[in-house]
Amino acid sequence: MAVGFRSRRKRLDSSGGIDLTPMVDVAFQLIIFFMVSTTFITLQSGLPVDLPQATTSAVTSSDIPSVTINKDNQIFIGSTPVTVENLEAQLKATLQSSGFNVVVLRADRGVLHGLSVEVMDIIRRAGAQRIAIATGS
Repeated sequence: MAVGFRSRRKRLDSSGGIDLTPMVDVAFQLIIFFMVSTTFITLQSGLPVDLPQATTSAVTSSDIPSVTINKDNQIFIGSTPVTVENLEAQLKATLQSSGFNVVVLRADRGVLHGLSVEVMDIIRRAGAQRIAIATGS
């Protein structure tokens, strides 16, 4: 048994040294980990931004249904005035007749946030898949 042990020991010594492949793999994994975590830290610690008014906007078709809320909190579908109570029913009919699943929301800058959110909920309930929010030019 001692003879077998010696021959195995000679084979290990004659192979040329320690295999460094696992250590290189670990080193590369550590480098990748630190690169990725540094990127996340940079993205998450951004500066607060005061977003400007849009200077360009995509041109939309006049056939797409639009809901407008003016500064006096009056709601319109196209140019027809509606109330919050009958907005959903009239918008459902407008969406069905137009065949679109997108509604453009045009809200005045002075409109309360709560009213805008309520109107967006009604637009979703009426069957719109997407709401495009119009911006000033």
